[in-house]
Amino acid sequence: MENIEKSRRKKFPVAQTVLHVVLVFLLFIMLYPLAMALWNAFKSDIAYDYTRWYPTLPLRIRNVSTAFDMTSKYMLNTVVVGVAGTAGMLAISSLASFAFAKMKFPGRSFFLSMVLALMMVPGVLTLVPSYILYKTLGLHDNLMALILPIWTGGCIFAVFLLTTFFSGLPKDLFEAAQIDGASLFRCYYAIALPLSMPILGTITIMQIVNVWNDYIWPQLVLSEEKFTVSAGLLLTFKSEYTSNMPVMFAGYLVASSPLILLFIFANKFYIQGLVGAAIKM
Repeated sequence: MENIEKSRRKKFPVAQTVLHVVLVFLLFIMLYPLAMALWNAFKSDIAYDYTRWYPTLPLRIRNVSTAFDMTSKYMLNTVVVGVAGTAGMLAISSLASFAFAKMKFPGRSFFLSMVLALMMVPGVLTLVPSYILYKTLGLHDNLMALILPIWTGGCIFAVFLLTTFFSGLPKDLFEAAQIDGASLFRCYYAIALPLSMPILGTITIMQIVNVWNDYIWPQLVLSEEKFTVSAGLLLTFKSEYTSNMPVMFAGYLVASSPLILLFIFANKFYIQGLVGAAIKM
């Protein structure tokens, strides 16, 4: 028995070692492009040509200021669209979700099913019809052409999460408030909304990331001056800084910084929202 146990202890864990090697390799493949973009953002174009694969000194801070000057107007457009679109989407989706979860009306299940079924429709399918619609409405080259789709299509996943969350809230909370004279709308903004803050924070982060990453739709409906940051980056650095790759990397760094800061400061609410939604499901 002792010999068997000794042989087991001495046995080399081949499968576990191979698994760890594969995981480390995948982690390297994921993180190395990020690190490469970071150190290349602070190089001169000559240093980039010869040392792009590893960091070097001195750091060229001027690349960041140049990139910021070129992208600041696009960042402002993105902030306007993100704030206005997300605020309206949260108001519409929370009201609709509260109605689906706590109100009785004919066709409630049918309408909720129809809303949730829209999650299965790929966005590219409605790209051309949406373009024709907004152009007919006179919203071409107007930031409202980016905000309105958030108020409509952007609500679908939010309605799914919030309806699930509101449905899991105890009825006693709302019945007690209504006995004390609170209206249904007061129950919504005084009870349901404060309890759903983590979910709302999660939806806010996800929606702002979507706005930041969107570049196809802005290019269809806006002129170059009103592009959001992703479309503006593609246009600016493709036309003006094709030969200066460090400035391009600096532009991507500048564009990503607000999202990184947002996630760092709102990480707690993001995780709480996901966990809360999962528990209610």
